[in-house]
Amino acid sequence: MKRDRIIKFLIVSILFLSPIIHSISAISYNTKSIQQIEIIVGPYPQNANTDFIEIIWGTNEKTTKNKVHWGLTLDLGNISSELYEETLLNQNLHIVNLDGLSSSTKYYYKVVSDSIESKTYSFYTTFERNNTVRFIAYGDTRGVWDNWQHASIVANKIEEHKPHFVLHTGDIVNDGKNKSQWVDFFSISQFVHNSTLYPALGNHEHYGISYFRYFSLPHNERWYSIDNGPVHFVGLDSNPRNALKLSQLLWLIKDLRANKQPFTIVFFHHPLYSSGNHGSTLYLRWLWRPIFEHFNVDIVFNGHDHNYERGRVKDVNYIVTGGGGAPLYNVGESWWTIYSEKTYHYCLITANQSKLTFQSIKPDGCVIDSFVISK
Repeated sequence: MKRDRIIKFLIVSILFLSPIIHSISAISYNTKSIQQIEIIVGPYPQNANTDFIEIIWGTNEKTTKNKVHWGLTLDLGNISSELYEETLLNQNLHIVNLDGLSSSTKYYYKVVSDSIESKTYSFYTTFERNNTVRFIAYGDTRGVWDNWQHASIVANKIEEHKPHFVLHTGDIVNDGKNKSQWVDFFSISQFVHNSTLYPALGNHEHYGISYFRYFSLPHNERWYSIDNGPVHFVGLDSNPRNALKLSQLLWLIKDLRANKQPFTIVFFHHPLYSSGNHGSTLYLRWLWRPIFEHFNVDIVFNGHDHNYERGRVKDVNYIVTGGGGAPLYNVGESWWTIYSEKTYHYCLITANQSKLTFQSIKPDGCVIDSFVISK
């Protein structure tokens, strides 16, 4: 009899406690889920204009309420939300449009996804022609080979300069179809929070979908142009798939013909002039060099060879800047070479309406090459 009462008591206790235990488990599970949500990419600005910019970031889980708090001061004060349709479409990648901005202006921002928020960062809208711009050009980061150690060192030095924006000459990652490598690149490149990044397609991007998801670029995103301050920038696709296309060639001629900026800079991956391992891309030299010379292009930035080299041909400066973190290549000298070195580096450029100042800098701060172009 006593044993029957004990069994009955246990059964009643289990029935009574079961809903409570289930509720506690559910609360614990939900709390755990909330704690697990993280921002794993960004936030970072893209598609900058004089009165418009996009803020992009990625979370490790789907979030439904995604907003950007922004303003002219650290108090922020304005809130813009991701469109419902974009939330459904992108799920873990979030894009918020900010408009009604002023040109040549620094803004502060932070992002919020459900219960989590980022630190406060800043961005610049594009500058008017009469303003001074300061930017970085570099390439070939793809840091898988050493767990992104050298790419991190270069990226950290870039961040110290607080550039308005950054050009990347391609081979951002080792395999553009590997999503985790893109997450790694954004993780080690802290400067992207505060500086709009303008990339070119390298051969290692493999036209992977992540490139076109993570970057929001003008025109068709494979080749495009922007004006920022006194400089006209042209990004091209030098991969065989598009390099010989008549559509890109005609677009390039039309774009440069309409250009009225004091300075013109073109950037793409495969170099016309290189004394490194890969060497010069001769068919591109034959195809594009006459156009660059005819339209008085000031600088052509390339990568592909993992070293630094500056050459000059008929008043056009051809710069190989492939020292962003990939394993270095040997480099020699050729008839066009002004300076070359096997080294990690980045290029810092400052330009106003009458003068462009260029420096190539090692991560230790040593300036290895410099020049000035006056108009």
